[in-house]
Amino acid sequence: MSAESREPQRHTGFLLRRTQQKHLAVWQALIPGETTSLQYGVLAVLERRPGIAQKEIAQELDIDKSTTADVCTRLEKFGLVTRHQDSGDRRHKMLDLTDVGRVELARLRPLIDKVQDELTSGLTDSEHAELRRLLAKLLG
Repeated sequence: MSAESREPQRHTGFLLRRTQQKHLAVWQALIPGETTSLQYGVLAVLERRPGIAQKEIAQELDIDKSTTADVCTRLEKFGLVTRHQDSGDRRHKMLDLTDVGRVELARLRPLIDKVQDELTSGLTDSEHAELRRLLAKLLG
């Protein structure tokens, strides 16, 4: 019986969950330190969009506001980001990378490349590109 026809392996959700589990295991094996993949995502967004509102980070990473607030609180505690209130709207928290945050991002980038290489080692470059295209399409 092929993996494509047996339960539960024939279900896309099962395969996505197992892939996420593999990603987490590879991340933990290859990336020493406290920084999680979600924290990396926040740092990467802040590098590209300095001074943006916390809610914009939540929208860009497709995570809820309370999770974003928790992640940003931890990043601030680690000295990787600074938070301040928007002078135009005090309800908005604006974020910036610190110098320590930039150093951490630079440390993480080659390690994240290794994680990606490990996850996709069984794929050709074109299969990897197709996988990314299809996953993005699923996410809408």
